[in-house]
Amino acid sequence: MMRFCGRLAGSVAAIPSKSMAHRYMICAALAQGKSVIRGLPEEAALPEDLSATLGCVRAMGARAEFRGGALEITGADSYPGLLRLDCRDSGTTYRLLYPVAPLIADKAEFALSPSLRKRPMGPVISLLKSRGAAADMTGVSGRFCPGDFPIRGDVSSQYISGLMLALTLLDGESRILLTSPLQSRGYVELTRSALSAFGGETLWEGGDTILVKPRRLRAADVAVEGDYTHASLFFAAGAVYGPVTVTGLNPDSMQGDRAMLDILRRMGAGVCIRGGGVTVSPGRLRGVETDVSDTPDLAPAIALAALAAKGRTAVRNGARLRFKECDRISAIAAELKRLGADISETPDGFEIEGGRVLHDAECLCHNDHRVAMLLIMAAGLCGGIELEGAECVKKSAPGFFDEYMRLGGRIE
Repeated sequence: MMRFCGRLAGSVAAIPSKSMAHRYMICAALAQGKSVIRGLPEEAALPEDLSATLGCVRAMGARAEFRGGALEITGADSYPGLLRLDCRDSGTTYRLLYPVAPLIADKAEFALSPSLRKRPMGPVISLLKSRGAAADMTGVSGRFCPGDFPIRGDVSSQYISGLMLALTLLDGESRILLTSPLQSRGYVELTRSALSAFGGETLWEGGDTILVKPRRLRAADVAVEGDYTHASLFFAAGAVYGPVTVTGLNPDSMQGDRAMLDILRRMGAGVCIRGGGVTVSPGRLRGVETDVSDTPDLAPAIALAALAAKGRTAVRNGARLRFKECDRISAIAAELKRLGADISETPDGFEIEGGRVLHDAECLCHNDHRVAMLLIMAAGLCGGIELEGAECVKKSAPGFFDEYMRLGGRIE
């Protein structure tokens, strides 16, 4: 049990974008030659999710080593007949590599954490089986041919990203046909950008079809930009306590979670962007209604700001939050209620009536890194929080405790 307390202000540096790092690593493993990925910490300091992808890259036969402040990955010359991929608890690793695996190995077996086994994979499994593959949650085999690949767009954008990576490896053009509206489009665009950096080519045909051209990926020298998802909670802390500055962010990033800045503006916070630094300052916060269909990972940051806002804040269209490391909607509601918050669940989100006086409490993280970070950041509003399982923040941010203390937070 750890106790957190303190109101936050100051400056922190953005951590590398986990989303881009996953994609760059996988593209480099599939490419010819040696690629250089800059902007990552040393291997021992990688988030657990990225460590999972790095391990899978090595299992694919690629050589990967950190040298001179960069990660060098040399694409595999050949792949093992039986490919064993330990995805640990990383949904991104699993979903991006699942459709790729049968194209580079005779058979692939996936090791998954208990929570990862619960995440929806039915649409991808059914699709690959319809194309002749043998597929279940923990294994896939059977090379499939180019063609049309219909898939739902409203369950996980990672289905589409994984298919783009895989279809690039085929010997003819393919099309991904979205059978329902695409959510989290920003993550699909990140995948398209990563593929382009390594010589891949994808094109939108209208609003519901992606053309994937066959390409042999080639080595590239790329830099991982700062992570807006992780920064979102620091932005919210700036609005609640602040001011807080996050440096090292690309103001023109395609990351969808940049939307947190617009949400905070609507809530009444001050937002100043100068170069690669973003400063968020307190204001007279008011509740707003937010649609997180494209940005579900912003829900914890919105909840933090909502606690200090006057009036009702509603988070809508976030049903996918129920299939994260935990049921994130229920976890956020349960733990903030322990602090005295006026919060109620809805089928696809939650509503918070802000401005209530909060109190300290013992809380649980539900083994969810983003729930843990929300509660830690909320400690300054309630006099302190005792938290069980806070170490789970290492899944995405091993240095989070240091960042928290750098801004004036205390860990007891």
